[in-house]
Order: sequence, then C-alpha cells, then structure tokens
Amino acid sequence: MPGLLFEDQAPVPASAPNRMDVALFAGFVPMRSAADIPTRVRRWLDERGWVSAPYGRPLAGLQDLPVPIDDWGQFDALFRWEQRSVDRGDGATYLGAAVRSFFAQGGRRCYVVRVGDPWPLETPRIGPGATDGRLAAVAKLIPGYPFGLSPSPADRASWRGVGHLFGLPDVSFVCLPDLPDAVAADRIRVPLPTPPPGPIEVFVECSDPVPPPPADRTVRGIGAPRCDQEGYRHWAKAIELLTDMIKRYRHETQLVAAVPLSDGRLAFDLAPASAYVHLAYPWTRTAGSGALPEQLESPDAVLVGILARNALSRGTFRSAANLHVADVYDVDPDLDRYQQEQDRLIERVSLIGPTPAGLRLLSDVTLSGSESYRPGGVSRLISTIVRTARRLGEEVTFESSGEPLWGEVRGRLNGFMRGLYDAGAFRGDSPEEAYQVRCDRSTMSQNDIDNGRVVAYVQFDAASIIDTITVVLIVNDGAQVSISGREEAA
Repeated sequence: MPGLLFEDQAPVPASAPNRMDVALFAGFVPMRSAADIPTRVRRWLDERGWVSAPYGRPLAGLQDLPVPIDDWGQFDALFRWEQRSVDRGDGATYLGAAVRSFFAQGGRRCYVVRVGDPWPLETPRIGPGATDGRLAAVAKLIPGYPFGLSPSPADRASWRGVGHLFGLPDVSFVCLPDLPDAVAADRIRVPLPTPPPGPIEVFVECSDPVPPPPADRTVRGIGAPRCDQEGYRHWAKAIELLTDMIKRYRHETQLVAAVPLSDGRLAFDLAPASAYVHLAYPWTRTAGSGALPEQLESPDAVLVGILARNALSRGTFRSAANLHVADVYDVDPDLDRYQQEQDRLIERVSLIGPTPAGLRLLSDVTLSGSESYRPGGVSRLISTIVRTARRLGEEVTFESSGEPLWGEVRGRLNGFMRGLYDAGAFRGDSPEEAYQVRCDRSTMSQNDIDNGRVVAYVQFDAASIIDTITVVLIVNDGAQVSISGREEAA
C-alpha cells in the first residue's frame, strides 16, 4: 500500500542518556556468514559512518566494528562462538562464553568488537615471528600495546579494539575476555585417565564393516590458561595502558578484568591501583563453559552482568555485594576464609564464592588506593555524576561563560543530585546535608573565565562510606569534561 513501509527488523534503539549498565566486549570470535548480518546492524553502522568513506570498513567480517547486541540470540546468529576453529578440536571461544554470561546474569545491552579469529589453543605465547605468538594479539585488543595507546578521540581512523570506546558514549564497562589467554604461559596437556578396554573381538559371519570412531574434537587434556610471573607482567601492562586511557578520556567508564589463574603465586597486586578498575576472581564454571579448557570461564563477564543487573534493578550506586550469581555452578579455586583475607584479597578484588544461600558476589570493590573510593558503588556513583556533567557540557559548549550559564549548570546539576538523593545514594536528613553544588566566581579564576572554562564543585556524602567526597568538574571550550579530586584515588 502507498505510504506504508514494512521492515523485517526494528532499528537498534538508542540508549537512555543516563544508563549505567552497557558493556563493551572486545575479543576474538569467528563469523558465521556475511549474509547473516541483519539489516538493523547494517543500518546502525551506516548511520554512524562505518560503511561509506572516509571511515568505511568492510562489513563482510565485521572486523573492528562495534556491533550492538541486545540479547544472546543476536550474538549467536552472527558469530560461531561455539566452535573456535573448523578444522581442529579447540572447543568454544572465551568471547562467546563471556557474552553469554553477561546476558545470563541480567545484562541487557552490550557492544561487541570482533578483532579477528581466535588462535589455536596450543599457540605459544611468543612465536618464531613478530606476529606469530599469542602475545602479539594483545595489540589488536589494545592498539599500541605494549608501548602506549595509539587510539585518539580526535582520530576516528585509529578506533580499533578498545579504541571504539571513544565512539560509544553510553558504555559503562569494558571487558577483554581473551586477555588472560593471550598472556598465559604456554599450555601443558592435562593427563587423562586411560579409557576402559573395549569388548573382546569375535568373528561375526557376514557382518558389515564398522566405521572408525570420529576424531576426538573436545578440549579434554588442554589446561585452562595460567600465568607465570612474566604473564602477570604482560597482563598488568595491558591493564595499566587501558586504565590510563580511561582516566584521561572516559571518566565514566570502568575496566572489569579477570585475575588470571596462576601456576604459582597469584600476582594481582601488579595491576595499577585505580578506582577505574574492577578485578574479578576466581574463575567460574557455567552452563556455557563446557567446551572451554577445564570447563573454566574467566569471571569478568559474570561480574559485568551482575553490575549491569544491579544498575537496572537497584541503582548503580548501590553495592552489588551479596547478590545472587546466576548460571554459575562452581568456582575454581574455591577460596576459604583465610585465602580470601590473605593479602587483603577480598578488600581489593571482587570475589565470587559459596555462601549458605548459594553462590554470591562476596565483595564489590575497585583497586583504588583510597578507602573512600574503593567501594564499587561509590566509584560508579561518581561515574554517573561525571556522565551527566559531560552531557551537560556538550549541550552548553557554545554558550558564553557567565552568570546565566553558571546558574543553568548549577540548576541542572542540583536537579540531578536531588534525584540521586531521593533514590538513596547519599547520607543526610536533607538535601542540604547530603550534597552541595557550586558553580560561580568562587570556583573559577579570571583565567578560567577568560578561556571559557566552567568549573563546578560537587560535594556529597555517599551513603555507603563515612568520608565526604569532593569532585571538581571542568568543562572547557571543546565540551570535554575534566575531573579532579578523584585522581588521588586512581
């Protein structure tokens, strides 16, 4: 009929501006078929300039392109996650297991950046050539590794791997499920029990020939990735580079990383102390990890899914500790109370473990060196305030700095803080006791005013801690929001 347009698939909906549950996964997974790319994804990429010049990239392999995923079925239709390679028995992919766990825990939206096909499981960490080993693949996840990050917010052509964070303003969590596998020590095969002897052969007249059994294409006998001290140093370097990028450009985003399994001492303390980093441990066995080595899955995506569920159902500023862990039936290693408290592990790493009520998230903490910023809910509370300030800065960037603009900034920040107060994010018997917002001549020098910088002070008492936190938000003439006052925690 004239005037009617029928579409097979609805377009990708835009995220709510203050949403704090969206994740970015970058990793290695094979494609199913170029013909399977849905119209909704093609349209979304085209609208964001990834199809045509000057930034157009081939859609056939969806390589280094951010793909919006709203449920597990969409990911499963695009990527051959359950078969790491066609011609060998390498089992499933870590990226596929991670995305599955994200949705199983309650996540509702993520972006997936496919940076290539996975390597065979027994690939050495360092190969004979410069690009032959697993370690060389880290540069696809973190461009510039190990020398320094090469993505730039101003150079869209450099947005590869985690660099796509610059073009995804709604992302709150970054996850690299393949990182522990890339930096791990070379794998050793796990000894398997000898199979029982078969039946005694007897002569059967006129019997048809019996075909030989199919080749064993499982990952039995291949150990999960485990790090030696060199592997932990490579892992810590990757965490440091990505954390530095987040601190400089994306204050409202947090890196969620799995502590690699160890072939000796657990060296999580090599990672930089930062309020932007969540570490997850121990590793998990889920309904989707059966085709992984030792059936073990890195716990970072499990934690991201729990944090996303917490943001959607309770508020991102609330601690996720003691929340139920869905889909996980076992953890490895199973840490006792002494192991949890050894080296203050439970105070610095988000642990998953058994309780009388089942498996739960035992702690929700960041790697901050400051006790005020260490609770995960506090760090995410600051992130949501910074996100609101960034959006406000983008909207007022072309307005002249002066009393009218300062009043508008104060009013809008006060309104947002009042909403957080009503939701229970702050301590205090009244809004005046719980938080303060200032944006006037007392927060700016004449040099700030002359150069178009708007400086706002936001001070609040978070509900979960005793100390008062002050955050200084600086909006410059390029609509970039700088943050000061949180740096001591990073």
